[in-house]
Amino acid sequence: MDFSGIDIKKLAELFHQNEDSSSEDDDLPRSAVSKLGPGDVPSMVKVRSTEGNEENIDRSVETDSKSIWNLNEVPEVPVCDDASYDPRQRPDYEFTYRQYVGAEDLYLQLGQKTPATASCEKMIIIIKLPGEKKADIDICLNKHHLDLRSPMYRLSLALPHEVDPDTSSGEWRESKSTLTITLTLRREFDFVNF
Repeated sequence: MDFSGIDIKKLAELFHQNEDSSSEDDDLPRSAVSKLGPGDVPSMVKVRSTEGNEENIDRSVETDSKSIWNLNEVPEVPVCDDASYDPRQRPDYEFTYRQYVGAEDLYLQLGQKTPATASCEKMIIIIKLPGEKKADIDICLNKHHLDLRSPMYRLSLALPHEVDPDTSSGEWRESKSTLTITLTLRREFDFVNF
């Protein structure tokens, strides 16, 4: 079958119909919103100048290119208002999670556990307190908040998940000057994961 230039043009007209032609899709009203795409949004946003409102600008907050959100976007914890005014240092700490894995999870994969933190039963907080002694550390723990006080350090920490303070434990390592706190998680949908 040979195609001439006229045949190809007619075939192109079939794929690119004019707006005058009548089909079921063309009977719908055309709006300006349907012509926009995601790339058009930033060009439509207008930024107002805040030169007159300099008291609203917080210039002391530095932005980190690797951070997920800015520090001014993180909500404040109403439990510990005095922690921000405390002259003591805030110690370094880190969160890790632990889950119990049995033979049915490892070999047969019968349980509903996944490697995600949603399937973890324990949350571990490792707090580095160089120069402190075990007798000088005071900890107050409730379901949503951890408050650690010592002569050199002060840590007021909102916990990301609800915990059970009665079954939680702590361990002091003198050689590393670290306090390891093991918290038992009590989340709303734990009955689904376990």
